[in-house]
Amino acid sequence: MRSWLLLPLFFLTSGTPRSPRIVLPGYFTCRGALMLESGNGLSCYAKTQAACQNGQLVLAFERRLSPRTARARFEIADTVHLRVAAPQRQVDITYCSAATGKPRQYFVLYKRVPAAEKRYLPYPLRAWGVSAQGHLVEVPVKSLRCLNNDYGAY
Repeated sequence: MRSWLLLPLFFLTSGTPRSPRIVLPGYFTCRGALMLESGNGLSCYAKTQAACQNGQLVLAFERRLSPRTARARFEIADTVHLRVAAPQRQVDITYCSAATGKPRQYFVLYKRVPAAEKRYLPYPLRAWGVSAQGHLVEVPVKSLRCLNNDYGAY
């Protein structure tokens, strides 16, 4: 008789399996940004602060777990591992817009230029955005126009 009671409990608790929680112990947060439209976050991590400029990076999409009115708590939902080996290349989180569409936040790997020269990044090499399913996906940079966060800094 008891086995009949366990059978419905088994089916109620065994839904689709959740992917394992992503954790990055010992990593340094290089930069981060809050996505205003969803409340989720984008963050860039490295093993050391020096590796933020030149080294192995982890680009992360962080899903917000708490309501907007409460203290923010996030869970890493997806990551992309990237090696930045050239000192003239840099990764940043910036707003980009396609020819038809409103600006959204992306991770952008670009060739560095002097800070105050251009309003838009003249040499974006690669870009990653968040899909509707909550995954980081690479997007073609040919269709993007990305703001230079250092424009007018000097």
